This record gives sequence, C-alpha cells and structure tokens, in this order.
Amino acid sequence: MIVNTHRLFAKLLPRMQIGAICDVGSMNGADAVIFSGVAPRSRVYAFEPNPLNFRLMEARRGFFQERNISLVPAAATNYDGVAEFFLVEAQYSQADPRRGMSSLYRRSGEWASAAVVRVQTTRLDSFLVAECPGDARLAVWIDTEGAAYEVIEGLAGVVERVQLLHVEVETSPCIGANQKLYPEVKALLRRLGFSELATSYARSQVQFNALFCRSALSTRMKLHIRACLVRARLRYLTVRAVSRLCPACVRRYQRMRCGNQ
Repeated sequence: MIVNTHRLFAKLLPRMQIGAICDVGSMNGADAVIFSGVAPRSRVYAFEPNPLNFRLMEARRGFFQERNISLVPAAATNYDGVAEFFLVEAQYSQADPRRGMSSLYRRSGEWASAAVVRVQTTRLDSFLVAECPGDARLAVWIDTEGAAYEVIEGLAGVVERVQLLHVEVETSPCIGANQKLYPEVKALLRRLGFSELATSYARSQVQFNALFCRSALSTRMKLHIRACLVRARLRYLTVRAVSRLCPACVRRYQRMRCGNQ
C-alpha cells in the first residue's frame, strides 16, 4: 500500500507509546523536531555523522535540548569504531538536498564524493543500552544513503524493544556497488519479527521509503494501526486527486502550512 509514510510514522509514535526515537541520518534535525513535537514525552536521538551538517546542528544545541533531542555525532551501523565517510559536495548555507547525500558508501558518477573524512561509528544497541536503559519502546527512522541494512543489524541487542521502523531503501545499487537492496532489507526485518505496513512509492522505483512495525502486537493495537493505515491511504488518494485537479490549491495549502510552522 502506498501512503505518506513520513506522516504515518509520526502519527503512530504517540499511539504506540514510543519512549525513544532514533533519527538516523538526521542531516539538519528537521525530522527529529517533528517527532519531538508529536511525541513530546519521547526522547529523540539525532545521529548525524557528516561533520559539516553536525556543526550547524551543534550551533543550535539549545534549540534541540529544549525539545528533548540529543545530538549524536556518529554514523549508526553494525559495529562500534571509526569508518571512512564520503562527503558529497553541497551548499551548506542553503536548503540543499545534497547535504543529505553523503554516505558510508562511496558514490560514483554525478554524485561522486568530493572528500573523505573519518567518523565515529556506533551500533544502535550498544548506544541505547548505555543511553536509554530499561524497557522503553523504540522507534527508528533510517535515512542513511544505502546503509540501512547495516543499521538494522546493529539493532540486534535491543530489537525486541523496537516497535516501528521507517527505512529508506533502494532497488538498485545506485549509491554503493556492494550495498544491500530492498529485498534484503525486507527479508532481514521479517527474520527479526517485523511486517511491512506501507511504502511511499511503488516498489518498482529506484528509491523509496518503507514503513515496518513489529508483527507480534496485541489485537487491539493491530486494529488501531490498520485504521490509521486506511485513513493514511484515503488521505494519500485525496491529495493525489486534488493535485491533479487543482495544482494551485495544493501549492497554496503548502505555503499556508509553511507559514504556520
């Protein structure tokens, strides 16, 4: 089922009583702020290994602290240590989407890396055992430019606490020649006890987001999630129809929303 997975993930956070949220590949912390806003009782950890992005986030540390967001200058993966991180050239003084394209994988072609830096790496399970002990229910948002599989492997020690995952995936090795692709990510999550709820685009696309939840949930929670999924699908179809009939209406609505934020 195709829906706005970003919106559905955020909507499910308070309903699933999530205690801690990992925003992996945070870039500028914008998603972390959204998650904090919809789930103010949750602790949010924003992982960003790109030192140029992190420097800008660090300059606003007080802003993030007020929202219960911890900034973590590390790449979440399947081992604790250090790694080469490949930087894509971007305009860091602007809202440039290329700021989020750097990766633990070396890109080639048009988006070839402009520089290489050494960054700290961490497994999410070792980080969370130290920083978020206890039985807090977890949600994980993964946007790591081809390295989602490794992030999930690094959750093994706390995977029973994870209830919800939003994962950016690829269907062809467009970022790194050896990267794991969507079928492998989905198979790993199935083995770990998760079911796919929805995707943001058709699975034939080169890159899209996939939303997963724990399979072993109570009947009541499954019904609740199903109802949220149906509403998300209806909303998606409505927005799509309006976009086709009146593109100007959608643009006006988006400007209004931006003005109110």
